[in-house]
Amino acid sequence: MAETQENIDKKKLTLTITTPRGVKFVEEADMVIMRTIDGNMGVLPGHAPVSTTLGDGVLRIMNNGFEKQLAVFGGHVNISDNAINLFSTIAQRPDEIDVARAEEDRKEALAAVEEEIEENMTKRLELMQFRALVRLRVSQNEFFEDEDESDEEDED
Repeated sequence: MAETQENIDKKKLTLTITTPRGVKFVEEADMVIMRTIDGNMGVLPGHAPVSTTLGDGVLRIMNNGFEKQLAVFGGHVNISDNAINLFSTIAQRPDEIDVARAEEDRKEALAAVEEEIEENMTKRLELMQFRALVRLRVSQNEFFEDEDESDEEDED
């Protein structure tokens, strides 16, 4: 028996993305993959109800063989009855992303990481140097055995 349009529609998810400025995006989907604080989570129609915290990452929306992507940074998602209600401070479509600014931010972050690595390496090298100096200083002194042990050896 052929499925009715109503039955076909029930096999879709309804994704609603809300930001502080209001409803940003509403779309039907075959599957949605989102980044949660515990890792990626895929949602298909009929998914069990769940409420979770979002991490930063790419939100992938698959529908009729096509994929759309949004940049989502944190938030919360509620899933129930084939509805995904996503609440995030930032959800950006590709055309809303300032590529030059994103590249500048990436370079700045990379430089900061490299500086932190160099700073940590310097601290590590200073610690290694200090420990080496301690060892060298101690190596120049005689080690005196416990007097009790020395006396016992002399008595034998």
